[in-house]
Amino acid sequence: MKTIRLMLAPALVLALIAIPAASFALQEDARLTATDTEAVSDRPVFDALKERALALIGKQQDALGRLRSAIANSHAITNEHAAQLLGDIGAASAALDELAREIGAASTFAELTELIRQIDDFQIGHVLAPKTYQVIASDTLVAVGGKLERFSNKLERLIGRAEDVGFDVDEAWRMLDTMDDLVAEGVRLADPVAESVIGLQPADWPEPAQGVLGDGGSDLEAAQQSLRDARRTGWDIIQFLRDLVGGDA
Repeated sequence: MKTIRLMLAPALVLALIAIPAASFALQEDARLTATDTEAVSDRPVFDALKERALALIGKQQDALGRLRSAIANSHAITNEHAAQLLGDIGAASAALDELAREIGAASTFAELTELIRQIDDFQIGHVLAPKTYQVIASDTLVAVGGKLERFSNKLERLIGRAEDVGFDVDEAWRMLDTMDDLVAEGVRLADPVAESVIGLQPADWPEPAQGVLGDGGSDLEAAQQSLRDARRTGWDIIQFLRDLVGGDA
């Protein structure tokens, strides 16, 4: 029997949906208030504020680049989901470019301060990044569920053969039912997440985005666990059949 390798690494979903806090600390750094800027009047400070603002925008653009790479490197994300996310990323990138241009052209502290405040409006760390990773995780887990369903079909044929030659395979059938239930549960939990989060926009922060993304993360972790248990059950069935026929299964 050809070995079926289904990689469900323990950190699969966490790696996809976790957002490194340091990568988006810039959103906190961007909150320069009017008090911060009105207290100064010399050109070097004005230019320093511009430089800092443009650096923050550069970090935002770097974050968007990482999101593009995550989508490009995913073998499971659907074309529709990829196109929608890349559209959101492209729109954010273009808006950041325009904001950078306006910051570069700003000539007063009041104008510059107002533009700096807008950097925080993109909510890349709070909305765009987590929704992107959750969509990738959702599509990935659904694809894994499909592989496990094919694995189950092969196991069903093996169990049937063993039964045909007179072996008692009641326990194998029971385990297969358990495996199928776990696969179905994993897909049931993972599949809706992509559609539930993909439409979230920066203006949705904190709510409903925070609640929707929180629920999505919980469902993806539960789905991953269910599919991991299904895979383990499948290999338990193989071991049961091997033991049953003396290692020849």
